[in-house]
Amino acid sequence: MKRFEESLREISFLNKNSERECKDILDKKMKPIGSLGVIEDIAERLSGILPYNLKNIKRKGCHIVAVADNGIVEEKISPCPEEYTRLVAEEMVNGFAPISLFCKNLGVDLKVIDVGMKKGLSKKYSNFYISKVVNGSKNFRKEPALTVNQVIDTIENGIFTIEELEEEYDVFSTGEMGIGNTTTSSAILYSLTRCSIDDAVGRGSGANDEILENKKKVIFESCIRYNTFQMNPIEILRHVGGLDIAFMVGLYIGAARYRKLILVDGFISVVAALLAIKLNPIIKNYILVTHLSEEPGMKLALKELGKEPFLNMKMRLGEGTGAVFAYPMIWGAVDIYENMKTPKEVYDLFF
Repeated sequence: MKRFEESLREISFLNKNSERECKDILDKKMKPIGSLGVIEDIAERLSGILPYNLKNIKRKGCHIVAVADNGIVEEKISPCPEEYTRLVAEEMVNGFAPISLFCKNLGVDLKVIDVGMKKGLSKKYSNFYISKVVNGSKNFRKEPALTVNQVIDTIENGIFTIEELEEEYDVFSTGEMGIGNTTTSSAILYSLTRCSIDDAVGRGSGANDEILENKKKVIFESCIRYNTFQMNPIEILRHVGGLDIAFMVGLYIGAARYRKLILVDGFISVVAALLAIKLNPIIKNYILVTHLSEEPGMKLALKELGKEPFLNMKMRLGEGTGAVFAYPMIWGAVDIYENMKTPKEVYDLFF
């Protein structure tokens, strides 16, 4: 609890002077002002975040996938069997999951972290880590998913993960894997907004009409019974949340605490970001939402977050697959800042 509370207190605002200086530098480049749109926005945001000049940025991205099992799968809310969580984790660390292939092609370091799987992997892997306090959450239809201590400890593990990596990376991205986690994230979104249940709940990993209606019923009845609408973020996580979501909340807190940019992709990641921002609104400045998921609750979560993604590839796989495609844009923004010439410089070179 101490590290959690300290980290929230230690988060500071962006350096507005650095942002303005960056904008002034970009405006003087040989191009119409603002003509590179999001690329310029990214450069300005990075300038406000980093505690040093943008030219000194560590040019290596780190993609973290949080993997956990969810007890709510007992309620038949997903067409996928529970063991898929472990099997997909095996696929990731062996290099042939989509996120593994994308990270390899984009030059992004991939770290898969067991934050709450029921069963571990078959052997050790260099890019697989264990950082968990419990082997899976409980079935929240029958009882609260977690204890308060389990939630706080899992959030702190996320903070510690950024702390351990902060000297090596300046840009992180998040992903998740866990059968049932569109149910936990939808329950959280429903609790935070008390929107229409139809707006909050989607098909996740391909639920048919019968499974979808059962999923909505489970979420609706559970949130009403616990009255999660009156709870703070920690209590919501305790009652209907998942360990992967709690861990990502910690990643967002840690990124803000250590002044790092963190890329968010997809419905579950955005719901985790929304919880983090409820805990400390300044965290919003350190989050860059990259991709619009096809999951229906995504637009509602983005509206609550006050963010707009700049990629739309019609993906809904999870794993952070949309976020990693933003890395070339990040490095491109740095290159524009560092290497693009002003009109005078171009004239001096070629006229």
